[in-house]
Amino acid sequence: MNEFIQYLTDQIGQPYLWGGQHTELTRENYVEIIHKREDGRGKYADGTTYAEASIAYCKKLFDQGATKLFAYDCSGLGMYWIADLKHIWKDRTADQMMHGCTELIKSEPPEKGLWVFRQNERGKATHIGYMIDDTYLIEAKGRKFGVVKTKWREKDWSIWGIPSIFEDEIRNPEPEPDPPTP
Repeated sequence: MNEFIQYLTDQIGQPYLWGGQHTELTRENYVEIIHKREDGRGKYADGTTYAEASIAYCKKLFDQGATKLFAYDCSGLGMYWIADLKHIWKDRTADQMMHGCTELIKSEPPEKGLWVFRQNERGKATHIGYMIDDTYLIEAKGRKFGVVKTKWREKDWSIWGIPSIFEDEIRNPEPEPDPPTP
């Protein structure tokens, strides 16, 4: 679980891309890739298309000196590590990841290792975030924000769950070592 959390932390600042799962973007290819994934997906209230917002986010990073970016959507952020690097599960959506939890919880605040979900009116998970401690989570928030670390707020999430791949570590955490005696 700690390795997964470190991986998530290393992705902070990377861009959001619909269907992105460590999708490599360079100065030469990012506009074309974004248009293929984002054209026709929608617009923000200010009239900016999702593609335009994603392109602007990536352009800013390239203008700041980035030479290569890796883009994710919310489930792709976690699934790259789970499926591609660790070969634990095959590709899954946020909703499938919710159903991959051994227990779903609503009454207690989430803790380190839990996954948090936003659901639609039918109960389908439409977004996922990953708790990295008892206060903060990492999520691929959206085209204007990329991958971010944010403070958990109950009003932003519908339900949270214990992912089956980390159940033992969550239910039976290793005790923190005692501090050295002076």
